[in-house]
Amino acid sequence: MAKSFNELSPRAQLIVFVLLSLLVAGAVWQALLGPASAQIAAQQAKLETLQGDVLKAQSVAARLPTAEREVRALEAQLRETEAVIPEEKDPQDVLRNLHEMASESLLDIASFKPQAAVARAQYTEWPIELGVEGGYHDLGRFFDRIAAMERLMSVSDLQIRTQTKANGRGTVSATCVATTFVFQKTIPTPIGGRP
Repeated sequence: MAKSFNELSPRAQLIVFVLLSLLVAGAVWQALLGPASAQIAAQQAKLETLQGDVLKAQSVAARLPTAEREVRALEAQLRETEAVIPEEKDPQDVLRNLHEMASESLLDIASFKPQAAVARAQYTEWPIELGVEGGYHDLGRFFDRIAAMERLMSVSDLQIRTQTKANGRGTVSATCVATTFVFQKTIPTPIGGRP
């Protein structure tokens, strides 16, 4: 028959009390502390992920001064390139430069005919048919000045003809294609879609 709790021996009462305490503690653990420990584990994993992200960000931040120096160097190089190969096709500037060089070389510009531009990968070629008249050595000085100018320009298809003026003095007439270049900031994407 079932005995009441008070009828049990003190040792049995202690065992029942310990078992009931363990049962209540287990129920409290499951009800209250179990979800909290799962939350703690989830927060711990999130903390580890964030600490990894912080380490990556610190690594990137440590490389920032080097990257900034590289950017400044590349910007300086771009400015130098733009001085040699400008971004815009400026016929007045080219004509003015050629006219100044021809005048300094004691030549006359007989013709100036800009041609259609030819697009390349990173630049555009802009050919100009050019005709000049003057002395032979003056022509040499003119081409030397073209070679020394800051803006990049090449000369091709050079044809030289001698002429005798009415005063008996000999001159030369030269035609050539002076090609200047225009920088393209946006590089066209090839058909494959990758640069």
